[in-house]
Amino acid sequence: MTKRRSALKLLSTLSAGLALALAAATPATAQTYNLRFSTSQVNPNEPVVKVMHSFADRVKERSGGRIVLNIFTGDQLGPQKKVNEMIKGGARVLSVTDYGQLSQFVPDVGILAGPYLYGSFDEANKLFTSDVFKEMSGRLEQQGLKLIVSNGLFGVRHVLGSKPVRTPADIAGVTLRVPPSPIMLETFTAFGARPTALPWGETYNALQTGVVDAAEANYGSLVGSKLYEVRKVLSTTSHQIMYVAMVTSTDFFKSLPPDLQTVLIDEGKKAGDELTKLTLASDAAYAEELKKNGVQIVTDVDTKAFAEKAKVAYSKVPGLTPGMYDKVRAAMAH
Repeated sequence: MTKRRSALKLLSTLSAGLALALAAATPATAQTYNLRFSTSQVNPNEPVVKVMHSFADRVKERSGGRIVLNIFTGDQLGPQKKVNEMIKGGARVLSVTDYGQLSQFVPDVGILAGPYLYGSFDEANKLFTSDVFKEMSGRLEQQGLKLIVSNGLFGVRHVLGSKPVRTPADIAGVTLRVPPSPIMLETFTAFGARPTALPWGETYNALQTGVVDAAEANYGSLVGSKLYEVRKVLSTTSHQIMYVAMVTSTDFFKSLPPDLQTVLIDEGKKAGDELTKLTLASDAAYAEELKKNGVQIVTDVDTKAFAEKAKVAYSKVPGLTPGMYDKVRAAMAH
């Protein structure tokens, strides 16, 4: 009996020691990282919102539940500018934003949201894989913003107002909502309009109350926010091919185990490709929906005249490195 008790006692001691060892190891291997995932968009049918959900699902599955993305739509965490500033300060947030917004941290990246920059989607793809873009994204990272998605197509932007806009003369003097992006402000100033920077969530009310008379956005956002209820003329100015960036805190990203960093980057690449495909596939359907809601779509727009007027915007934005526009164009030519 004594020997049996000793054996049982030894077994109990070993079991307790093993349990303690496992408990000590668990926090390091099974820590859960929760991020708030923010966007200005509201409608769950918009491509970007769909991609946010599929991205969050894939990340959770591939990380074994160690990374959980909680989605907040409609600027629930605040306008993009505020959310991006939170991220720079180290907040555990992933933000759907654009390069015009990110130019507040690195002015040169605003070029990526510039007017008539990309001659084609292929040119854009060349730029996003170039050394020029790698250098820009590196500077963003130094400012505390780590790119997880860099090249998801958000859409081609047009002007929605109360009258057709076929030439720059047609938009002269028109008060128009633009995002808080220096290069977009300079673009519409160059057209002769009166651009007013407002968060996207305020656009419907601003149009409804007459604070602005027109707005500019891609098809998905125009339909998703039901702006067709307050303005009925869409002019296909195609002044910007807009790409989405998704950013999180550099410090937070570096604090993740290497395998989880890889999960975010790999799935981010897939999310960018998925968003581009969804956007291209849905634009025609969105155009039809606008027509069904009584919107006149004006297609005989003199985009060459707009593009010529817009060139000056690149020299007006404060903080741009001299020659950066030419470097970006050269990167797309190869």
